[in-house]
Amino acid sequence: MFKSKASASSSEPTVIGKGTMIQGTVKVSGRVQIDGHIDGTLVAEGHVSVGPTGMVIGEVYAEELAVGGKVEGKVNVKNHLHIAPGGTARGEMRYGSLQVDRGGVIDGSTAHGDEKAGGSAEDSTPPLSAAERAGAVS
Repeated sequence: MFKSKASASSSEPTVIGKGTMIQGTVKVSGRVQIDGHIDGTLVAEGHVSVGPTGMVIGEVYAEELAVGGKVEGKVNVKNHLHIAPGGTARGEMRYGSLQVDRGGVIDGSTAHGDEKAGGSAEDSTPPLSAAERAGAVS
């Protein structure tokens, strides 16, 4: 509704700033930087970065996820899941590849996307509709 074609295709990330709290479902067609708090479901067709002040409680579906803050719940990452120093991921993690840096914490169940315990991360990622990819607000 408010996005131009140039901004919709821009490489600028969507930013959820420090001090911002969102409850419910957030769908993003590009990159997203989380420095605030999401309580609910995050669906992203691009790279998700949870900064040191960021927190996601609920479900995350993403192409890639870098955690420098806190993520708790069910995580499905099609490609790479990276837990950075100071980052914490707790819950059920499914990923294409995994990297946990020294000082990063992963606690819960983990499964590579090819493992049989529930299919691949790609199969479980809800796709965005054409209207959502075009930036329409519902």
